[in-house]
Amino acid sequence: MAEHVRVAVLGAGMSGICMGIQLRLRGMDDFLILEKAGAVGGTWRENTYPGVACDVPSHVYSYSFELNPDWSHAFSSGGEIWEYCDRCVRKYGLEPFIRFHTEVVSVAFEADRWRIRTADGCLITADLVVSGLGGLHVPNRARIPGLEDFVGTTFHTAQWRHDHDLHGRRVAIIGTGASAAQVLPSIASDVAEVTVFQRSAAWVFPRMARDIPQSRRDRFHRHPWLMRLYRWYLWLLLDVFGVMSLRRGSRLNRRLEQVALRHLEASVEDPDTRRRLTPDYAAGCKRRCISDDYLSAFNRENVRLVTDPIVRVEGNGIRDAAGRLHQVDTIIEATGFKPFDITDYVSISGRDGRRLQDTWADRVESFRTLMVPGFPNFFLLLGPNSATGHTSALIMIESQVQYVLQCLDLMDRESLKLIEPEQEATRAFNRRLQKDMGRMVFSSGCNAWYTDENDFNFTLWPYSALRFLAEMLHPRRDEFRAEPVSEAE
Repeated sequence: MAEHVRVAVLGAGMSGICMGIQLRLRGMDDFLILEKAGAVGGTWRENTYPGVACDVPSHVYSYSFELNPDWSHAFSSGGEIWEYCDRCVRKYGLEPFIRFHTEVVSVAFEADRWRIRTADGCLITADLVVSGLGGLHVPNRARIPGLEDFVGTTFHTAQWRHDHDLHGRRVAIIGTGASAAQVLPSIASDVAEVTVFQRSAAWVFPRMARDIPQSRRDRFHRHPWLMRLYRWYLWLLLDVFGVMSLRRGSRLNRRLEQVALRHLEASVEDPDTRRRLTPDYAAGCKRRCISDDYLSAFNRENVRLVTDPIVRVEGNGIRDAAGRLHQVDTIIEATGFKPFDITDYVSISGRDGRRLQDTWADRVESFRTLMVPGFPNFFLLLGPNSATGHTSALIMIESQVQYVLQCLDLMDRESLKLIEPEQEATRAFNRRLQKDMGRMVFSSGCNAWYTDENDFNFTLWPYSALRFLAEMLHPRRDEFRAEPVSEAE
């Protein structure tokens, strides 16, 4: 007989943890968090490469209900964020509600319930399913001819080989995004040589990284209100100036480009290298990198930059379009993740057996970033168009969690069995979103991972985080198709 819960949460990353804590705070204990691994933390558990850290300030990258006075650095390391996740789970008593080593393989809506099957053959049914699996999960592996013939060691930054000693090795890094900007300066002094293969230059801004002095941490312990005030200051600074800087052609965007170019000028000594590290698209069209030491790493004698396209990988190295063979013994793929890859590893089927993968085949869309028509009582935390290019994802997660809770309240208040968004409400939401997306710099045709092959941006939110909170404040009953609980039930 299948085990039944009212709410099943998929994943114990920062989204799933937040959902679980808020259910607990509302006095609900009829829920289960299903986690494939043996520990919580999601991306911060998985990504352990050298230099891994958050690129938004620590005091914003935390739950609003669980501020942390003990952050040791202005931009926390991955390990410190993972410890924060673990501490939150223990403080709010989530351990009994998390089922570890439970990999979900399928989620299907049948007979007004969700049926969840796991890799070990278990069946769990639920009235509601909340996906906390996020939009970036499966590593985007490099598709280069001959990679399988390479005789050395190859791995992705998200699957770092800690058993592979890089000391004295000749290393290739494929990619120049956020993870490469953290990895390169962290390994450059240990390896014999590192060659960075760049498809397009990144906009790199100074991080101004610094330790948080113990005196400030002590002050935040004594005066929590001061820490909250500081968080609000950072929150508003990032939100107001961040979203303004992402307006296409805005004065602030041009000003930020000047800041980045000055940072490049001050960091890189060689004029030719500096030229090749200069982006040819508007700042923000692709993800901006925040680093104090990435650009200066190219001044080292053992660091080389290759901008000719890769043609193929050979047994002992990588050959570029100019015909040169770059001999290496280790290839590190800093190639990011597949956006909204949830359907690649979990089969999700809604009404009439329609798969989410098929629904999203032509275009990835959602209702208010977390629901999809035809998938009743199903919610996607950090779903389509809920990422931001300027502030903390946790702001969006908390807002979505509150929306899910309000939907639960609506269902209880009106004795509803099922709710799902109306098709017209979904179309209207996306029409408005995409119309306003055209005003933003990240829809200016630079072939970013934010967009599909038709330059349709299914990833980012084109407004401020404050507007996101306002729009997600209360579910509107007229935007839902609902089915009441029958008298027999």
